[in-house]
Amino acid sequence: MKRKKARSLCALVVGIALLLSGISSALGASAAPPHPYRIVALGDSLTYGYEPGQTEKSVPYGYADRLYEQALFHGRAKLDNYGILGLRTEGLSKLLQGAADGIPLTSADLQDFSMVEDARVTKQADSVAARTVELKASLSEADLVVMTIGGNDFGDFLKKVLQLSNEDALNALEDELSAIMNKYTENVEKAIRQTSSLAPHARILLTDQYLPLPKLFKRELYDALFEKAVNPLTSAVDGLAAKLRGEGIQVESVHIAEAFKGQEGLMTYMNLGITGGNSKPDIHPRQPGYEAIAKAFSAAVWKEYRQPAPRKTDVPVSLVIGGKELISANKPAMKNNITYAALGDLLKAVGTKYQWTAKTKTAVFQKGSYKVSVTVGVKSATVNGKKVTLSAAPYLQKVGKEQQVYVPVELMAKALQYNIVYRSTIQTVFINP
Repeated sequence: MKRKKARSLCALVVGIALLLSGISSALGASAAPPHPYRIVALGDSLTYGYEPGQTEKSVPYGYADRLYEQALFHGRAKLDNYGILGLRTEGLSKLLQGAADGIPLTSADLQDFSMVEDARVTKQADSVAARTVELKASLSEADLVVMTIGGNDFGDFLKKVLQLSNEDALNALEDELSAIMNKYTENVEKAIRQTSSLAPHARILLTDQYLPLPKLFKRELYDALFEKAVNPLTSAVDGLAAKLRGEGIQVESVHIAEAFKGQEGLMTYMNLGITGGNSKPDIHPRQPGYEAIAKAFSAAVWKEYRQPAPRKTDVPVSLVIGGKELISANKPAMKNNITYAALGDLLKAVGTKYQWTAKTKTAVFQKGSYKVSVTVGVKSATVNGKKVTLSAAPYLQKVGKEQQVYVPVELMAKALQYNIVYRSTIQTVFINP
């Protein structure tokens, strides 16, 4: 009798579980969205993406932003950028210590910014230093941490060397550089150890430093600087990374110096004083320089650097769905800042198709637990029996001899819970499950 009751109770539990499962399915319950690939960018003005002429309202487009776009080619992604203008290695270490302690800081807590003439630099440093609690949370979830740091450590020495005679410059390289290099390596090692502690699941990538000096500035000194400064610094970064990997810290060196060699005039603003105008030469990268840095990072992470295929003049945007660019005779459209695409193309890219009812001009499709219907001219969709508002109504577009149902691409987010990101910098919409 007890066994029969036990079997009956077990059957009841299983039956309830199946019933609840069916109800959940009917209501459209689904698994949690995938964890985005989280990138944290640390460092100086290169990390920030600074270029001469930027204002407080300017939106930088540096290597970190490009790396975020590369991540979107591979799935959902998130970028948190904590780059600080003028930051040195000791300032980075203090910022990380503030994050570990959970204490908001000011720029003065990081390093002495009093020599900086532009008050906007201190203001920007203050804004990032105050976000140490946020930084700690970002690092705890990070999959990848990227760093460019050190240019400001060597900046004053480089300026001094360039003002000396060749003989005195070579002597300075012999007599003074090693101490600066040792201090740099010591500070960077500390910062990487702090980062590893705060970001235990992340890969850490650290670059070497490019020489921001076109050869035509001082031809005689150019080769000596590479031999006695740039190459030893690259070796120091490589050696430090190898040492820390031996201790189990996930850190790798990324080489950017070689990419800039011989291209400094094209990749930085150092030739401004030569080409005319009132602008002073500036060590920061131009857009090609930032792209070169992003390519180096991307090669380390994904072994590639992807770009959308060239678009015809009548194609406003590229669409990348689940990592694959959508190439179709049915061109994407943009109306009133809303991006549209052919529904059939969108669904084919995610492995399904729709059924069309001509009388009502309604398309019905199913993907996983979602059953969706949309009607031409109606600014809403029905998802598992529930109405979902759209920004714009689907419409019919004749392509060749066929009529295509065009829908706002936001349908993929509102109906299927896909993640949609538009990057105006490369005119591309990323749609990721």
